[in-house]
Amino acid sequence: MLPREKLIKLGAKELTDSELLAIMLGTGNKDEDVFELSKRLINTYGLDRLFKMEYKDLSKIKGIKLSKATKLLSSFEITRRIMEYKTEELKLINSIDVFNYVKSKYLFLDYELLTVLFVDNRLRIIKEYEYSDKISHYTYFPIKDIVMNALNDKAFGIFLIHNHPGGNIKPSISDINATKELLKCIDVLDIKLLDHLIISKNNYYSILDN
Repeated sequence: MLPREKLIKLGAKELTDSELLAIMLGTGNKDEDVFELSKRLINTYGLDRLFKMEYKDLSKIKGIKLSKATKLLSSFEITRRIMEYKTEELKLINSIDVFNYVKSKYLFLDYELLTVLFVDNRLRIIKEYEYSDKISHYTYFPIKDIVMNALNDKAFGIFLIHNHPGGNIKPSISDINATKELLKCIDVLDIKLLDHLIISKNNYYSILDN
């Protein structure tokens, strides 16, 4: 049964990764049919690595030219946007709410990323900022920049979130020190530091909860 027929008859959940990728690609190339191409991509890279690639990376893969690369990038971006879908009434009441809100963006990252969420007094998100050099395994906390943005955006409170790509979610000394420094700076401004989460793909550590 061909992937399209299988999808229609049994549903998308019954398709393998390579079958789903074959449907996304549409056609093969002069050396491989679409099924051979999709299987090679899955076996060589896996969906997680493909998901993280930019155009310059995808276009270097044998058999992937402009048309196929842009199809994949568009499909992956739609997936990201759905995963990060937000409603105006979303409220970040506790640490699990924050984790569920940000976890999709951290799923396949192999570098540290700091996300700063500003919320109003109803705990609804006002503004979101990201900080990373996309290279190092060290998180830089731009305290002055965070404070200035919090004032400009009239934030009631701040959530800090960053990841440890290695999987150890225990906060480092620098994580604790950065938390204390930000708390000290915003306390006098009547802005609340609501939590600081250190996360991995499937778990998190909340400094507030602990």
